[in-house]
Amino acid sequence: MNDKTNNNKPKEEPVKEEKKEAAPEEVTSLEKACNILQDKYLRACADFSNAQKRWDRERQDLIKFSNSSLLRELLIVLDEDEQALKMVKEHGNIEEIIKGLEMAYNNFLSILKKQGLRQIACLGKPFDPHLHEVIATKEVNEHMDKPVVLEEIQKGYLLEDKLLRPARVIVGISKKPETKEQKPEDGVMDDDGRETKDDKK
Repeated sequence: MNDKTNNNKPKEEPVKEEKKEAAPEEVTSLEKACNILQDKYLRACADFSNAQKRWDRERQDLIKFSNSSLLRELLIVLDEDEQALKMVKEHGNIEEIIKGLEMAYNNFLSILKKQGLRQIACLGKPFDPHLHEVIATKEVNEHMDKPVVLEEIQKGYLLEDKLLRPARVIVGISKKPETKEQKPEDGVMDDDGRETKDDKK
């Protein structure tokens, strides 16, 4: 019998992977791509910074000139006041002065109403702590469930539905009913609260 052994077979060596180095052309191409991306990033940052500065300037201008339309309309009132002063100096006619002042007041009020200003109704209305500020109170003879505004000392205003200034008012309240005081000659009260007569003989 012939014994065959595999001792004489050559051993297989593991294959070594060779590291491939990038070609100089590939390195140059990647560097160019990185430079392009970096340039785009820097440009985007600069654009964003400029836009932010522009937004800040526009916001400041908006705040600064937000009342320009209101002031333009108020110039009409200023012109009318100047005319009224001129009439006072030249003529001194009381009726004309009153007319001029009334016209200026009405125009001024009309302009403010356009801007959302509303007067708070007061006289004869129930007292509302959210809209009215009490300056004083007066007792009235009528019976009232709630205090009622009798006089308006200073007008109150709303801007749209938001309170701008409360109205300063005098409020009427019902008089308290008079209570009869116990007279000594009417009798004395016992411990149970019942009136007893003094029987003096």
